[in-house]
This record gives sequence, C-alpha cells and structure tokens, in this order.
Amino acid sequence: MTAVGATARAAEAGASQAGHLVVAGASKRFGAAVVLDDLSISVAKGEFVSLLGPSGCGKTTLLRCVAGLLRPDAGRITVAGQEITRLPAHKRNVGVVFQNYALFPHLTVAENVGFGLRAQGVAKNEAAPRVAEALRLVRMTEHAEKPVTALSGGQQQRIAVARALVVRPSLLLLDEPFSALDRKLRETMQVELKHLLREVGITAIFVTHDQEEALVVSDRIAVMNAGRIEQLADPATLYSRPTSLYVLDFVGQSTRLAGTVTESAAGMVAVETALGLVRAPGSFARDSRVVVAVRPEAVTLEEAGTGNRISARVSEISFLGSRTQLHLDLPAEGEDRGVVELPRLPEGVAPGSRVTLAFDPADTMVFPA
Repeated sequence: MTAVGATARAAEAGASQAGHLVVAGASKRFGAAVVLDDLSISVAKGEFVSLLGPSGCGKTTLLRCVAGLLRPDAGRITVAGQEITRLPAHKRNVGVVFQNYALFPHLTVAENVGFGLRAQGVAKNEAAPRVAEALRLVRMTEHAEKPVTALSGGQQQRIAVARALVVRPSLLLLDEPFSALDRKLRETMQVELKHLLREVGITAIFVTHDQEEALVVSDRIAVMNAGRIEQLADPATLYSRPTSLYVLDFVGQSTRLAGTVTESAAGMVAVETALGLVRAPGSFARDSRVVVAVRPEAVTLEEAGTGNRISARVSEISFLGSRTQLHLDLPAEGEDRGVVELPRLPEGVAPGSRVTLAFDPADTMVFPA
C-alpha cells in the first residue's frame, strides 16, 4: 500500500464511525496545479457543512469529486458507509443543485421536479405524490403547471432544490445556488434553505465564497486554502477563535496590528505595536514577531479603565443601518488595519477625530507573523 493510500485509509477509519460523508486523503491535479492536496473531511448524518474559500481554493473541485463529475487522483470517498470513489455519478444517490439551476425551459415546474424520477423509472402513480410533496416543501404547489420560464430567480432556485430532493438523495450538494439572486432575496433564501433541510433531515454540503452566507446557513464551516482545509468548526468558534491569520482575514473583519512580544508569562503576552502595548492570551517567546487582532464589535471608545487601550485617528465613517463602522488611519507600511463597529456614532466623532479604542485582553487574539 502506498503512503497516500495508508493515509487515506487511516483517515477514513477514524472518521467513518460518525461520518455520513467521509472524504479521506483526496488529491487532485490539473496539469502542474495541485487543486486538492491530501484533503480529508467527515460530515455527520443530517449535518449542513459549508465549504468556504476564495476562487481556486478547491471547494468546487471537492464538490464535483463527491458528485462523481470528477475523479480524484488519490483518496477515498464514502457515503453512508459505501465507497463511491469510482462509481459513476448516476449511481451515487447524490443530489446536486447547480449555480445556474440547470432547469429545462421546455418543461413545466412539475415536469422539472419529476425529471429525476422519470430517469429512475419510477411509475407515474408513485412519482406524482412525491413531486407534490417536494413542491409543498419548497412552497411552490400553486406553480406546478406553470412553465419554469415564468418563475422569478428565487422561485427557480426553489424548484432546483425540489428537483434534487424528490429523488430522496443520501446527500445534497449545493454549488453557490444563491449567487445569481439579489442581496435581499439571497438572505431570505438562506434562512428558507436552512429550515427546509432541517425539516427533511438531509446531509448537505454547500459551496460558497460568501462568509456571511456560510455563517448563516451552516452547522460547521470548512475554510479552504490551496486545496486543504485550514479550519473546520462551527460558525461561532470559527469567528471568535480562528486558528490562523488566513481564517481571521477570510471570516469577518478585525483590527489587526503587527508587533513584537515584550513580555510572556502565565499564558499572557504583551505586544508592542505601532499604536501602543496590547495584551492577549498566548504563549510566545520574547522578541517574537506576532500579529494581534480583535473583532470590531468587541471594541468600545473609552478614555479610562482597565484592559487594552490604544489611540488612533478616524479616516472614514460608514453608516450600516443597525451599526456604524469606523475605519482607522494606521501607518502605511505593513498590513495593519483598523475597524470598529458601534451601535451608534458618539457625538463629536468625525473623520479626522482621534479616538481611544478599548478592548478586553480576553477578546484579543494573537498569531505568529
């Protein structure tokens, strides 16, 4: 057995006890480009997991390997305990909702939903109630006999989901299904999809590059980077305790400052930054180069008290409805950045104002630079 094969089998053995979908040691190249790099992930039955990352990180390639549209160069894929790595797509019992919905314009809504059942040879008297139930789930019953071209974008998205669900797949894959919708409709559909999948209890993998979308819909999020999973965690953990600067930057905003460790004791470090001394939980040797970071909503504007306090000048102010965002003027060199979110703008604060930022060391994160 090759080393890669041994790695894949070990990863699968460890994950398969709880995993409905198990990808173990998956690798994929396109020419010289490594798109999946010995990637492993386990998804529990009924779980909704998002693959989040920038274009080119491998998330869609992983989805296509699970769907059977691509074959990995190495590794194993199992669903419900059955290895499907080399099974053709039509034998995998995996439903796919594509980015462009891929509906048939010459068919009615009901005919689109029932297309997969006809392909499976399901009798009409059995297919009709299943189509009706799928349309009920997505709240599209009254549109059954309409041409699919008469539907809005959001309605077409619902029909694409119904078509995938009607065949009772063991796993549902969704490839950026909301990308063509406007923001308000997209937010509505995110909540509806999450509710629907909980109702039917199906295991789902959702591909997106939109961090807010992933935070809303997911039980867990896999942040991908260069063909690997950088961190896999529930949304709250991923946002509050990212394990790397990459995850910190990709999921949410933050004030982040580079600096040098001047003290390290009892699980706390003191870091000298361009804006002053910042304390944070961590363990780094003195003189280590690090980056400290804090989420924007954890910062207040207070002149006195205990905790971290640094001073900066406001460069821009953005009104976001329920909150106001302050952007800070920081030294041009390096990758320091500053952003604060407040429920309301304090009186007298304007672009050019100097403010004191106060935040608890417990809310401060530190990463190796």
